[in-house]
Amino acid sequence: MPEKTAGLEQLSAAQRALLAIKELRAKLDHVEYTKTEPIAVIGVGCRFPGSANTPEEYWQLLRAGRDAISEVPVERWDLAEYYDPNPEAPGKMYARHGGFLDHVDKFDPRFFGISPREAASMDPQQRLLLEVAWEALEHANIVPQTLLGSLTGVFLGISTSDYAQVQTLRVEENRIDAYAGTGNAFSVASG
Repeated sequence: MPEKTAGLEQLSAAQRALLAIKELRAKLDHVEYTKTEPIAVIGVGCRFPGSANTPEEYWQLLRAGRDAISEVPVERWDLAEYYDPNPEAPGKMYARHGGFLDHVDKFDPRFFGISPREAASMDPQQRLLLEVAWEALEHANIVPQTLLGSLTGVFLGISTSDYAQVQTLRVEENRIDAYAGTGNAFSVASG
């Protein structure tokens, strides 16, 4: 540093001011660049109807132009009990088809340090989020522990509180528990 100071002393005041302006301009350019720096998506995890559970399977589904809509799977609910072709029929649905994800009941809570009891109260959207986020890290070859304290963002979309509504019906059955709040709060999901 003393060499740099010695060189500055030989410059005129105008030259030193010009040098300071150039240094400030470089710093400002760097700050402005970081504001518009592109975002790199380096890992992807996904679940889509039509058995598209990886980015590659999803791409193949799109390329093939396959229809991912299917009749309600028998393991979801008894279609005969809820279906009526008349859209005006009270307490019934008139749609027999939808977009359904595979294996939504195959969540491994212990892998994520969650007890089975807590997992039972978790909205399936949160369970899927955990699985897909983990897969995105694997896809990117990132060790999750290396993210602690890093400048990493979690961006997600989550909607509807159907599962929470179903759980409120459990109050009468004394089946609601302490995990129902955190297991269904949208604000907890990104954490």
